[in-house]
Amino acid sequence: MVLNKIFVIIDPTVEAQPAFERALQSARMTGTRLHLYACVSDMGAGDVVATEVKAIGKRLDLFLQRCQDAGVEAVPEVECGGDWSQSAVRAAARCSASMIFKNSFEHSDVQRELRPTSDFTLLRFSPCPVLLVKNIRDWQHRRVLAAINSESTDAAHIKLNHLIISFTQNLTEAYGSDAHFVTAYHDSNHPPDPEQLAGTCGAPPEHVHVVKGAPAPVISELADSIKADLIIIGTVGRDGIKGRVVGNTAEKVLDHTGADVLVIN
Repeated sequence: MVLNKIFVIIDPTVEAQPAFERALQSARMTGTRLHLYACVSDMGAGDVVATEVKAIGKRLDLFLQRCQDAGVEAVPEVECGGDWSQSAVRAAARCSASMIFKNSFEHSDVQRELRPTSDFTLLRFSPCPVLLVKNIRDWQHRRVLAAINSESTDAAHIKLNHLIISFTQNLTEAYGSDAHFVTAYHDSNHPPDPEQLAGTCGAPPEHVHVVKGAPAPVISELADSIKADLIIIGTVGRDGIKGRVVGNTAEKVLDHTGADVLVIN
């Protein structure tokens, strides 16, 4: 997976933009281009919408100036739409984005269940991996925790496991990070072989964690224990109830960790 364009979602409703800060940091280190995107609601009166578009345009100009000062190539896009998360998915596909960066804020389990969040929309429909940025601190420990599903035997999950491993290896090499891998399992009679898993992941055995339990709490608790700055998790797109369960796993991890979460689909 080649990282050549980061699609950065700018939230016009908040002052802090951790996704932009993380994207600018990443672009400096990797030479990646940035596509700065903002979507303004088209539900108001025409003059109100025009004023909002102008205001967010001025904010994007400030971000563009920071990119220029840092030697980072960037282009802006402001769009009007009713559902900004769906508009963002289409815009990311249009510009052939390699990855989406988005601010993320904690939600309660009840809030997640009552209605799909913008995070969920992106995770389910994004044409590329999505980085959900929790804060603007540096990745202090440069420690990445990648979650893989070693129990599944279906082709889609096996392919996803290989993609997560490959992506993690490339990412840690680019950022000089320290990679850890985790797999959660249920069957006590057939636990995964840590040494075999270490060989598959290309990691030292002490960086491979095999833990019995449900994926979301296992991943969140281990990330906290090893002080991970970034969690990498995968989803296999499905419709209906199964799709909702997949989304819930990623969102539960997101709401119970201080780390950024990168979701590969």
